[in-house]
Amino acid sequence: MRIDAHAHYTPPSMVENLASFAEQEPYWGLLIAPDPINHTEQGWATPERMLADMDQAGIDQIVLLGESQQNHDNCIARNDVGIKLARRFPGRVIPFAVLQPKSGQRALDELLRCYDAGARGVGEMGPYSQGFGLEDPDFLRIVEACIDLDIPLNLHVSEEIGHFYLGKSTTPLRHYHRLAQRYPELKLILAHWGGGLLFYEIMPEVKQDLRNVWYDMAASPLLFPTEEILSVALQCVDHRKILFGSDYPLLICRDKQSSPSFLPFMQEIDALGLSNDVYLDIMGRNAARLLGRMTPKSEPVIRENGIGKEHGLKAEAGPELAASSESVGQPINRFMAVRAVAEAWPETRKIFEMYGIPWRDMPVPHWEPIAQAAASRGYGPKDQCQLLAALNEEVA
Repeated sequence: MRIDAHAHYTPPSMVENLASFAEQEPYWGLLIAPDPINHTEQGWATPERMLADMDQAGIDQIVLLGESQQNHDNCIARNDVGIKLARRFPGRVIPFAVLQPKSGQRALDELLRCYDAGARGVGEMGPYSQGFGLEDPDFLRIVEACIDLDIPLNLHVSEEIGHFYLGKSTTPLRHYHRLAQRYPELKLILAHWGGGLLFYEIMPEVKQDLRNVWYDMAASPLLFPTEEILSVALQCVDHRKILFGSDYPLLICRDKQSSPSFLPFMQEIDALGLSNDVYLDIMGRNAARLLGRMTPKSEPVIRENGIGKEHGLKAEAGPELAASSESVGQPINRFMAVRAVAEAWPETRKIFEMYGIPWRDMPVPHWEPIAQAAASRGYGPKDQCQLLAALNEEVA
């Protein structure tokens, strides 16, 4: 059985209403909106296209994740879409519920509603993009509800270093580690290789702390060469803790695809020559066990082959991530880093503070652009334009 443990549904109809959607969900709207400067890898697929792509790749089931919605009502609407798709394609779509912890009891009620309707997990949730902390009481009540229901929780995680890209979050890896320590009975899925947290499982005490943590490989080719990351990962963790995930319909193999497809990434994995058991576990049996409420054994599987070639990651972005058309005649554009702007023009600091955007290195990283910092705090495109106008007026 092949299971893609990390997929999304972004229909072409979203394009028609992208402007209004971005006002309601600034952060997610920023990620999926077409941008001629900072090219998005977002793809679009109808339900029929998604099922056809699954059949072409030999994928039996997908875990359909929600996105990091900031608005509670939008969480409900997104969950309804997943539930309806699961009913329309029984046995092919496994819906997870997305929740906004800041909604308090309403979020817990929504979890129970979705569970009764067939949802079998929670996620993908983003602490940074949704504006909550991993020790916030409202979030921890969701964690405890997942434990009570015996369902997994999927969290978005980003690596703390390397090049910037839209969607790169700032929540430190130690916060995820602390969550796993505090709730060892939680079935925790850390997306995108857990932002590299799995590498620390080489340390015996960290391995023990993370014994009930799984890692999906969603969007992996955008960050790591497939051969190198699988080789290293299999030296760090038990292969039964690794979940195949594509982040469909994201276009993750830039040089091999121009439209949504599961095949390019799967073909890269197929070419590695993994043993049959390791391959079958990663490509589906691990997810089947997890969703079937089974816990993996803890002994690591050590691979003989080493790391090999250099990873070839992009260099870290500088203060100006990109110029955009809106910057013509203005010194500040939305893809300039907050910290760089605050350092170059100290008079802008009070504007950032008015909008609740930190400008020091901590807690804001040096690479985060104005657009993402604003969107993560609920400011839509119109508010972002006002922010830019205020900044440029201040330095004029």
